[in-house]
Amino acid sequence: MNVNIAISIESVSEKLVNMNKGQLLSSKDSKDNPLIHKGTGSEFLTNAYAKITKKSKPDLFLSGDFQRGMFLEVNENNSTYFIDSLDSKSGILTGNYGLNILGIPNKNEPESKKLTGAAFARLYKSKVLQK
Repeated sequence: MNVNIAISIESVSEKLVNMNKGQLLSSKDSKDNPLIHKGTGSEFLTNAYAKITKKSKPDLFLSGDFQRGMFLEVNENNSTYFIDSLDSKSGILTGNYGLNILGIPNKNEPESKKLTGAAFARLYKSKVLQK
């Protein structure tokens, strides 16, 4: 059962990761809180950095490497999954903005449950019912 759940989740992993990316681009973490830099304590970029990026709030998108490196990993033992990034700046960004930058945003949980549930139903139908 856990293997089938993992297969189902992996089949929609791109959509789940895109939910996380969208949240970041809205300057929010997975708890729908503003991205706050731990060093400055602010949800706004410093004036100098804002001038360079032409943004007022962080969205963790500068070169796109962090988002391109994002992936979903499934733990088959307890049917959970997590999102991370292969980008070398991942540790720096989670250190600066917290671990909540990675994950399915709370407001998207109903959609993610619907996606994974539908994926499991399709897999069940194809394997068990062989249709």
